[in-house]
Amino acid sequence: MHEYAPVGCLENTMVGNDRSGTVDNNVNLLKAVELVFGNGKDMAPYFDPMTGKYTEIVQEGPVTGELNELDTFDKFYAAFGKQTAFIIKKMVENYELSESIRAEYHPTPYLSLLVKGCREKCKDITQGGAEIGFVTMEGVTFGTTVDSLLAVKYLVYDKKECTLEELRKALLADWKGYEILQSKALYKAPKYGRDDDEADALGLKVMDTWAEEVWKYKTRSTGRQFRPGMLSWNYWIGSGYILKASPNGRNENQFLSNAICPSNGADIFGPTANSNSVGKVLGGKGEEGDYLDYLNNLPNGASHTITFNTALLKDAHHKEKFKSFLRGYCLNGGTALQINILDVDMLKDAQAHPQNYRHLLVRITGYNAYFVSVGKELQDEIIARESHRQY
Repeated sequence: MHEYAPVGCLENTMVGNDRSGTVDNNVNLLKAVELVFGNGKDMAPYFDPMTGKYTEIVQEGPVTGELNELDTFDKFYAAFGKQTAFIIKKMVENYELSESIRAEYHPTPYLSLLVKGCREKCKDITQGGAEIGFVTMEGVTFGTTVDSLLAVKYLVYDKKECTLEELRKALLADWKGYEILQSKALYKAPKYGRDDDEADALGLKVMDTWAEEVWKYKTRSTGRQFRPGMLSWNYWIGSGYILKASPNGRNENQFLSNAICPSNGADIFGPTANSNSVGKVLGGKGEEGDYLDYLNNLPNGASHTITFNTALLKDAHHKEKFKSFLRGYCLNGGTALQINILDVDMLKDAQAHPQNYRHLLVRITGYNAYFVSVGKELQDEIIARESHRQY
């Protein structure tokens, strides 16, 4: 028997004794890849809209080796792991500042009366009084990160198409002058989301790397345990305008992958291959009732948005197939499948004539929104998602 309640989109909480935050921290996993290329530094200055100036390049993360020293993929991945650990630790420290302020200055006595553990401990809920307390660390850009690591392995170490320094120059140039190399990254390198065992094994390794790091921490002021999850909300859109080009062939100013989803355009072998890959990085296939690894890797849930064409449900036979797909998804270990059934031509028409589609609801990630009310960048992402267009 399982006792829990959903919070917001898909997050899990206990009932009456739990103070578990959701979407508290959002880890941009792809940033760790960039820090490897910069040996712990940004690859290039970033424009800061708050100051109107470009940032200074300083040593942010640990020194993990010059690119010519990372002569095996194992060394490159080890550097990625160290940069990931640095980012997570930094986020933990930043969150501790806000947690300690709430504990000191923002008590909630009425809520504390209603939550088991607070009265017994004589502690407010903001001070760690609840019986159970978690802080969520959401992994963002997972698919883009896995595909970028796969591309590095394929281009540099397996096929010797370029060196790491040459790849770095291509990324700094936003692939301009390196179009052939970009094409190989886009269309030749393996991708997560295609039911490719080797690619998905690296995806599971990335999942284990960051999830195990998150579990190491508790808040000092309240003793709440950090836990991993994957709900990108809409951060994968905005982050695409901050990060440089990525090794998987993505250009600057293009959106990244959403939550547990493969990168747009990578899932070219259909929804079954897509869901099989998701199941493998969540801990593998199991029989009904099994406790799979996802309970440890992503106990806060894993948002998976997938879009089908309206033709999928055109008759009873297709509907039965769709039911089988949903049953299989659950047995694979999937936790939160967000489904759109849309026609791409209708979406394009809605973008051109919003006054005619004020009623059109779409699934963004864990939440619904009116299509005409979201920004053009997000609309373009939804259209690309439906079209299965590359990035």
